[in-house]
Amino acid sequence: MKLKTISIYTWILLAFLGVGIVSGLVLVKERHHIEAQQEQIENIIDYDGLLRANAYEKRSLPEAVAAAKESGITALAIYDRTLQKEKDAGHIYMYSSNDLEQLQVAGVQPGITYVGLVPGKEAYFQEVQEDLLRRLGKDKVTILQTSLGPILGLALPSDSLKDMNLGISKLQAQEVANLGFHVIVRPTNYKGVTVEDVDHVFTRIDGISGVTGMVFVGKEALGYPLHVDRTLEQLEARHIPVVGIEAVNQLQYFPQAGFLEMANANHYKVGRLYTVSKEEVRKLTPAELVQWFYISDIERNIRYNLFPLYEQGVDNRTALETTLFVAKQVTDKLQARGFTTGKASMYPVYSPNTWLRLLTMTGVISLATLTFGQFVRLRKPYLLGLFAVGSILSVAIYMMTTGTKIMSAWALVAAISAPVLAMTMIFDCWSKRNHTGLSPWRSTIESVVYLIVAALIAAIGGISIAAMLGSTQFFMEFALFHGVKLTFVAPVVLTAIAYLQRFPIWKGRTISSVKDIKSFITEFVQIDIKVYSLLIVGALAVVAYVFVGRSGHTAGVPVPSWELALRRFLENTMYARPREKEFLIGHPAFMLAAYAVGRRIPMVLHFALSVGAVIGIASMVETFCHLRTPVYMSIARGYDGLLLGIVIGLVAIIAVRFIGYGIRWFQGRGESHV
Repeated sequence: MKLKTISIYTWILLAFLGVGIVSGLVLVKERHHIEAQQEQIENIIDYDGLLRANAYEKRSLPEAVAAAKESGITALAIYDRTLQKEKDAGHIYMYSSNDLEQLQVAGVQPGITYVGLVPGKEAYFQEVQEDLLRRLGKDKVTILQTSLGPILGLALPSDSLKDMNLGISKLQAQEVANLGFHVIVRPTNYKGVTVEDVDHVFTRIDGISGVTGMVFVGKEALGYPLHVDRTLEQLEARHIPVVGIEAVNQLQYFPQAGFLEMANANHYKVGRLYTVSKEEVRKLTPAELVQWFYISDIERNIRYNLFPLYEQGVDNRTALETTLFVAKQVTDKLQARGFTTGKASMYPVYSPNTWLRLLTMTGVISLATLTFGQFVRLRKPYLLGLFAVGSILSVAIYMMTTGTKIMSAWALVAAISAPVLAMTMIFDCWSKRNHTGLSPWRSTIESVVYLIVAALIAAIGGISIAAMLGSTQFFMEFALFHGVKLTFVAPVVLTAIAYLQRFPIWKGRTISSVKDIKSFITEFVQIDIKVYSLLIVGALAVVAYVFVGRSGHTAGVPVPSWELALRRFLENTMYARPREKEFLIGHPAFMLAAYAVGRRIPMVLHFALSVGAVIGIASMVETFCHLRTPVYMSIARGYDGLLLGIVIGLVAIIAVRFIGYGIRWFQGRGESHV
């Protein structure tokens, strides 16, 4: 399109688009600065698990502690104590009524569980007594003075009591701090919880240095349902972060009632913890587990790693050695990436500058308007009017609401419009420019240039999404970008329509009007169906199923083992693993389509390549829809995919050329024998 043919109305739209791009780049730079500072990770294992696992090893506890520190473990998690744990640790005795009768203790009643004092462990006994009174109530706890010392009588059988959560132990927390680790506190909520119950938990950790996080156990946050605000108040007073556990589907958080309310009240300034269940650990090799933790940290804003303890050792290592081996490997990979270990980094309360955000949104509206004009031939003043109305309404909605929904809506539009605009502009160039007579090498070079130009146009959408939705709420996944699958499907459909409008694929003519559409539908439904046509349609349906099923946030089509191996290789050799749909499908298809312009290939094949081309371009934009991934990594992923896609595309073009030479050679031999 020549510059002199661009109307003043189009220049106005382009000016708003340019301002939007600049505003978006400013916000992206600001976002990257914030993300680059969040590079300290807390590595955690369970304290009880460490003690239990070490009991089966030949080395001493100091040696195990030194090994844990050397492997990169910086914190130990402590949980509510139970009678069974306290008994196993030698802190208390547990008796049945028969036991005490044999010891000739008076006043023993059948069916009662008794807890006795271990000499020298009076402080532990005192904590257990306080917790039992708080959990069971005074009417169910009797204090007996006997020849064996004080004994607690509990009006319940031992089977129902031994694994009941009691409370956080201050003594245990102090043990962890004395060993030189940070303390991660993991309390369970109380039944009928009161303010006093909440305060009691925090009195147990007062005076303990290095408490770097609280992670709730179970399906309720401490204080739920009436006193989560008290829990948050106590946490803030002590500068202790509340930490959410990432859900098993790696999306948002494990559901804990009250956690979201606390996060919202704290403006989403929370920690994000990743762990793996014991069931999953049994299925994974240590190398696979290392990769899971490593990728979670660098791609999903995980800053707390809770390493599961192996139940059995692997590769001639003990269970604890295997766990620490995994932690060491993860730590080494993270440090090579520039991360450090220690008190976890916390994202600050951040929301993009309102005016820059609105300017970016206005740029997206201009982008959408220009894309709309590629399909519907409206007069330029009408297009400008459409842009003005959309901008005014959107700004008004933003001002009257929190702005999240209107920004999310335009982010979805950007994810669809940018790749479609890139493809339609390339189509216009292909359809209007005379490509005949170009040498194969010139066509190959131009295919690379076309792909880079399309990628740059599509990057407008990615930058806009990263800027408009770049807030702590999205970083920590309390808000999600919705419509991921639509960002894959819509560009393919719209690109197909744009191609049909510009190229004479159907019986030597284009389909660019309502009359053409009606004629096409009428003729298409009357086509005689061949068996091979059904096979082709079936194959395309399978491809579409895999393409759509493998996109989005939820689990879909399984990934084959060969692709998993390829992913692991790319994750370990490139800064950001590029997407297969980009460098294996989309970008090579784009280059083949560009190379084939002006050459004698079936239009249907060129149509298929052109539609396939948008897959890679759309995927580059969709990458930015994952707001939990640092923006620099999203940029690097697109660049790496583009670079790898160009290499594979060049190989594909060379292969096509050799096939063409081979066909012509065989045809020449056949003619010489006639």
